Amino acid sequence: MSPRPRPTPADDTAALLAEGIRYERGGVTARALACFEEVTECWRDAPAAAAEAWWRIANQHRLQSRWLLALDAARAGATLAREHGLSNQEADAMNIEGAIWMTRGDYAAARPLFERTLELAQTPSTRAKALQNLGGIAGEERAFDEAQRLFVASRQEYASAGDARGEAVSMLNLGRLQLERGDLAGSRDTLEAAVSAARMSGDLEMHAAALLNLGMVLSALHRIGEAEERITTAYGQFTIAAIPVQRVRCLMQLAGLAVQRNEPVTARLCLTHARDVAIEAQLPRELRLIAEQLESIPL
Repeated sequence: MSPRPRPTPADDTAALLAEGIRYERGGVTARALACFEEVTECWRDAPAAAAEAWWRIANQHRLQSRWLLALDAARAGATLAREHGLSNQEADAMNIEGAIWMTRGDYAAARPLFERTLELAQTPSTRAKALQNLGGIAGEERAFDEAQRLFVASRQEYASAGDARGEAVSMLNLGRLQLERGDLAGSRDTLEAAVSAARMSGDLEMHAAALLNLGMVLSALHRIGEAEERITTAYGQFTIAAIPVQRVRCLMQLAGLAVQRNEPVTARLCLTHARDVAIEAQLPRELRLIAEQLESIPL
């Protein structure tokens, strides 16, 4: 019986990258980053894996509001990919750089990066991510028809790639868009499906995001207890994963629920805490929204 071939350095790197992705989706951020950083050191033997590891590092720094580290990692991934003619890895890195600016509320900087991602992308999943982010910007700018077109296109790309997790992300975005358009019943159905799909995918951050958005719909339906349960659960998951921007959004929603209960003191406590988190994480868009929400609460 002939011996099994020994794994190559590229095989070992691919296994390490896959391990990092499992930790990433399970919310074990420190272990994920350690795996990804080790992969980046193998750039000579496995440049594609190293470039992917760089943009995944950038995304973790983005989620935890480490903006300069996130930008440095995204650009390192893009540069490495470009030097080795890896168009799709370069597209993924540019998509993450766009997401960094989008999270900071700088849509003028983000949009061209997503558009360039679409030009470079070689796979449906990468195109889907850029379409999804462009849809997010359109939704924030209240261009609802354009946002829906982009989200539907994103979901179709994910479906063609057989990416169930990506389809769940698109469902989440469509549900949020339905909420913005006032279709509460449709939004609730879509987001409940997104919660189930996210749970099945094993991605804790996405599951928490789906719970937060479902909680927002339930709040709009004046189902305060159910809304508070979902949002509090999401807040706990975002706290464990150390994602400040989502913690702030949960606290803002909990403040809104306190106002519905006629508890202005509780609402102000939630928003004061949200403001502290937003200041530390340097979130200008959220700070502006918190200030507006505080002004609207009666003394």
